[in-house]
Amino acid sequence: MTDTTTNETTSRTAVAKHELIAAKGGEHVSIDTAVGIRYTDRSTNQTFEYLIPDAKAGTPLTMLALFGAKTKATNETSRVRNGKNGGVSNPVEEMEALDEVFGSISDGVWREKAEGGGGTRTDKSLLAAVLIELLGSNAKGTVEHYVKRFEDDVAYMRKVLKSDAGEEYRKRAGKVGPAVESLA
Repeated sequence: MTDTTTNETTSRTAVAKHELIAAKGGEHVSIDTAVGIRYTDRSTNQTFEYLIPDAKAGTPLTMLALFGAKTKATNETSRVRNGKNGGVSNPVEEMEALDEVFGSISDGVWREKAEGGGGTRTDKSLLAAVLIELLGSNAKGTVEHYVKRFEDDVAYMRKVLKSDAGEEYRKRAGKVGPAVESLA
């Protein structure tokens, strides 16, 4: 019988800070008063917040949902980081992935990880084309201009995804929830 244990420990630097919150932008609170999560990328201080719809602080269902939301956020960002990026953090793609997965959850659609591993699931070129079309003469650049802007400024891309352009993009990309008629 051979002892294969060692006393060596491997130290990893945390890439994110996880907090429980009672309101958007609010302070970190205990699990029994929280109704949402905040995920902050330590390298860029970019944050993602998600408030659980209809959550009631202190209930078993909410506390379990908070645990699940924190776990889902960690799993999703790890999937992106360890997929095509080979373990290298890309906060823009990671935050985009959080927006997408929690947006789907809010629409009642649970998504498993994408085929083929990590990476973004937003077709930035399609999103840019939709944005340009909807902006019309107010557009300030080409598809390439907006794709670059999305890559450089994830907050801007999130804003676009939450706008009418995001709604139209999801329709064209086939990323829509169930038809309302199916919910009766």
